[in-house]
Amino acid sequence: MSKERKGLAIRFIINGLLILVVIALAYFGYAFLYRGRTEPPVRSQETSREGAIYSLRGQIQMLSSWEELSDFAFEDRKEELEYGTYVIPGLNSTRTFLTEAGTAQAVCTSMTPQGLAVTPDYVLVSAYCHTKQHNSVIYVIDKETHNFLKEVVLPGKPHVGGLAYDWEHEILWYSSNETGIAEAVSISMDSIEAYDYESVGRPVEIRQACSLYGILRDSFMTFYEGSLYVGCFMEYSESVIARYALDEEGYLSVRLDDSLGMDFEMAIPLDYSEISEQAQGMAFYHDKLLLSHSFGILPSRLVFYEQSNTRLYVNENSAVSYRFPERMEQIFVEGDDLYVLFESAAYAYRASSMNIVDRVLKLSLAKMDNGY
Repeated sequence: MSKERKGLAIRFIINGLLILVVIALAYFGYAFLYRGRTEPPVRSQETSREGAIYSLRGQIQMLSSWEELSDFAFEDRKEELEYGTYVIPGLNSTRTFLTEAGTAQAVCTSMTPQGLAVTPDYVLVSAYCHTKQHNSVIYVIDKETHNFLKEVVLPGKPHVGGLAYDWEHEILWYSSNETGIAEAVSISMDSIEAYDYESVGRPVEIRQACSLYGILRDSFMTFYEGSLYVGCFMEYSESVIARYALDEEGYLSVRLDDSLGMDFEMAIPLDYSEISEQAQGMAFYHDKLLLSHSFGILPSRLVFYEQSNTRLYVNENSAVSYRFPERMEQIFVEGDDLYVLFESAAYAYRASSMNIVDRVLKLSLAKMDNGY
């Protein structure tokens, strides 16, 4: 080959690589930056009852490459409605407000699911506005029919990374860091059931908002044996779970006086547990503590730990661990079922996710606990 032809070939290759780099950078900017800072146009004034990206068949097929997850979620659920799954509502549009007082009605098209809780009657999913323009919400889904019932709008714009359900007092807790301090907020189920967006015209009534001492932020939470467990997400370092006691009426509070002589409510931890980095959710099953770990586009992990007095739940102490699709968020145990929520179907993450999970999945804990 002549020098001229070699030069042309090299220039052709270089130009091709440059074009690929430009395309890659453009896609990165669109998928990771643009979609996270903008909302698509509003096409409906109602909360979308169907947020599914896939049909049920399509979702099962998409997850078929994850052999363990498919077995845990679908293999023994053919007789259950929708294979036991619940479509996440509101991903295309959600009725909400623009202000904490609820004076300005609005529709958000960038809601991102975060927290998950299950009651005897409902599956509850919390979500926040990714562009931070709108009030956060909780979606109420009928547990038996799997139908979306309504949205419950929360005061302000908390990240609502965790939900916890107190079965004894019928109270729902959610995590909030709006003031810059870790805070647990509770709502009675009576208030949730009575809430109606159109007639009330404001966010739901709060039962209690209590600051949490001894934890940097409350990223996720769960309720177990009379205590509220609150965990802190850290990207690249180990973190903690703090345990807080509730009184006989289901309130979390300890009164303290600050240096100015003003008293305020702050809960003091009973104890701490150490956990590995990138934890997004926790739940208890028999003698096990379960932690979900995820960060960005990397595969998620669901890890089982034996409960111990040392309260050291880090990777090297795990009993069994599973790799799942990216962007797994909160988990919730009910009986022998593990409900699992992903945020990959949110508008902000849909274009940058290889695996889009637009449903709450219900996994078999009996299979998982035995190490598959």
